[in-house]
Amino acid sequence: MKKLLLIVNPAAGMSGKKPRVFRIADWFRSKNFDITVMTTTKKGDAEEFVERYAGQNDIVACCGGDGTLNEVISGLVRSGIRRPIGYLPAGTTNDMARTLNLPSNIKKAARIIATEKPVPQDIGAFNGSQHFSYIASFGAFTQVSYDTPQRLKNIFGHFAYVLGSIRYVGEIRPHHVKITWDGGELEGDFIFGSVSNSSSIGGVLKLAGSQVSLNDGAFEVLLVRNPPNILEFQKILHDLRHRNFRNSYLAFFHTSNIRFEFDAETDWTVDGEYAGKPRVVEIKNLHSAVSIIRKEKRPSASGESK
Repeated sequence: MKKLLLIVNPAAGMSGKKPRVFRIADWFRSKNFDITVMTTTKKGDAEEFVERYAGQNDIVACCGGDGTLNEVISGLVRSGIRRPIGYLPAGTTNDMARTLNLPSNIKKAARIIATEKPVPQDIGAFNGSQHFSYIASFGAFTQVSYDTPQRLKNIFGHFAYVLGSIRYVGEIRPHHVKITWDGGELEGDFIFGSVSNSSSIGGVLKLAGSQVSLNDGAFEVLLVRNPPNILEFQKILHDLRHRNFRNSYLAFFHTSNIRFEFDAETDWTVDGEYAGKPRVVEIKNLHSAVSIIRKEKRPSASGESK
């Protein structure tokens, strides 16, 4: 009998799902799991639960959004405890769930936890003290994810982010920054930057399976230079949607370490949560720092994952 710690965030996109989440505990028991369910009431609870109780369990699982998963991962990394992670996606955008190819149906996701094996995954260290599972970003629209009220996210889903972003279009400002990484350097005015380990960014930008590996020791970095006019801005958005990174205002590359030096304090988000206004940011790849239970994707002949 395996011992399973299930951490539930009832606030994360749970419209209509809450009763099913707690019924799933009975399903795990029917599959011979000794399950303990803990419910979060505030930010930081999931990380605290993991640090206190992960060592007493064989598997640590969470039901919530990407932010909940981030707390579970951070708790494991901080504590130094190695346990397989199970994820029941119940958030709004669920970028990480898309990347992991996990179903949005909670019972189907539970079956994966019960039957599949853990797969190693890289994690990001943000200025040494914070961790992220799929993205750290600054600039245009990053404020939307933590400014949009949870009740709107629950009601409107990803459309809530679209609604929220509209009011920020006129407020996009460039950030002057010097960027250095393994073998490269850039300096200039940028309106957006992200360091990610995900095939889905904000539920809008999709990276091809051949462009992303979750366990290769490297991040995918996307930088958007400040365009001179609205026509160039529209072309940037078009090229991003079509994954055309040959646009001169875009930079896309892979690296295991990267450093940002800004002229002024700059807002950052980590897995959709506010991460402060640092002027200097150093991000390092923690290779195979955690293991997540999922179906491992197989590369097809075209190089895509499936």
